[in-house]
Amino acid sequence: MTTIAASTARITDLGTLSAGIVVEARRNDEVYYRGRVEDTAPGLGVVWIRDDMAGHRAILHLDEYSIWRISA
Repeated sequence: MTTIAASTARITDLGTLSAGIVVEARRNDEVYYRGRVEDTAPGLGVVWIRDDMAGHRAILHLDEYSIWRISA
């Protein structure tokens, strides 16, 4: 059986995100949120996700978190 490791890439331009992309929000290298993008407002520096860990919708601000795209 082959295991494929997930790769990550830091997002600095929210305009590159679209609905359904899996992201993590980190602060000090610790993951606070992980989930699928629902909506973005690049001009405001925010992205809304459906958090996989808690199951609720979360708003993530680029000035509070580093956003990382997760791909398998």
